[in-house]
Amino acid sequence: MSLSAEYSSDKTGDRGGGGGVALAHQRRLIRGLLVWATLLTLGLGTSITLHFIQRESPAPSKRQIQENVTQPPQSKEIPIMEFSPNWKDSEMVEKLQWKTVREDFFKVKEQLLVNKDGQYFLYLQVTLASQEKANHTITVVSKQRQVILKGLINGSKLSTLFMAKGISLAKGDTLTVTCQPKAKIQTNHTETYLGVIKINST
Repeated sequence: MSLSAEYSSDKTGDRGGGGGVALAHQRRLIRGLLVWATLLTLGLGTSITLHFIQRESPAPSKRQIQENVTQPPQSKEIPIMEFSPNWKDSEMVEKLQWKTVREDFFKVKEQLLVNKDGQYFLYLQVTLASQEKANHTITVVSKQRQVILKGLINGSKLSTLFMAKGISLAKGDTLTVTCQPKAKIQTNHTETYLGVIKINST
């Protein structure tokens, strides 16, 4: 018994009709999906590999190692000397005496003696005891240049004076700090101090 033409066409896919076009379209879609899946897999694999692998920095050359060994870093230190009070809080002082740990370009005698010629920056802070109410004049005097710094502490309003100045000083010159009239002056290093910075040599 023979099959009808309709039944035969359905079973065979109708190769001569529109069924062949649909089949070719499906094959192209499948190939596109396979290519896309392959690309995604490769990208994901590369990303994971780069994430877990740590790249080592290139080893330094012999020349770089030699430069590091032969040329240590040079620290630029500011040539500075700080002086602290050399008297007691309870003393009434007129001529302020100072002490220091080292004597680079100043020596501490009864006065401050300049060791080297040069340009210097001087700064001074003086704090009176709280019970001092009178006005006081603080003066820094150079043997060769006379008065370098001079300031007034108004006892009724202030108890601290700060002064600073850049100046040229010669070797052998001396500096003296005085307080007129005599007063009780705080000796704490944050309240009363003298500092000298050497800017350059003349």
